[in-house]
Amino acid sequence: MKQRAWMPFLILSTCVLAARADPVCEVLAVRGEAYAGQQALRLGQHLDVGTEVHTGADGRVRLRFVDGSVLVVADHSTLKIKRFELESGGTRHASFLLDLGLIGQTVQPQAGGSWEVRTPTAVTAVRGTEFMVEVGANLATAVNVQSGEVSVDTVGQGGKGGATRGLSAKLPVVLSASHQGTDCNADYGCTPAATWSPSRIESAQGRLSF
Repeated sequence: MKQRAWMPFLILSTCVLAARADPVCEVLAVRGEAYAGQQALRLGQHLDVGTEVHTGADGRVRLRFVDGSVLVVADHSTLKIKRFELESGGTRHASFLLDLGLIGQTVQPQAGGSWEVRTPTAVTAVRGTEFMVEVGANLATAVNVQSGEVSVDTVGQGGKGGATRGLSAKLPVVLSASHQGTDCNADYGCTPAATWSPSRIESAQGRLSF
């Protein structure tokens, strides 16, 4: 009887192990201080959903996801892979949490699915594009698009779109021209789409380069 009592537990444990997700990305390049949790990242290492990547001074990590999309984590950054799923037809659903720092992404285009980056103050949503997202020490968010289109909304104290209206651009802000950007915070929303200066773009891209 005791042996039978353990059987549901064993079956459940087996199901949990079987349900564990396969790796969703590979480390293509790494330099400086770069970690997954407490473990230093290695070239060729595979990462799963739930992994938190963080970098120190002069740290860099380039990740390639199973759909071919590439994401670069710059120095002094903390990024968590919240979700990455490929449906049977190839449709992708991806979600990331950027707590601090800068990331650059080249997202493979898709007719459906989603690719979302959340920060403490904003949510960006794309289907296929090349863009950067930065979270400063004050938790303000800056987004800049190099190609394609990005939709940006704020996260205020009341939740998505909770920023004070009338002091910001109409939300969501859509960035659809090369080098357009916006700056967002929880109190005042997002600025209207505007072209970033060459020096600002160069500074951000420098932090993403190897």
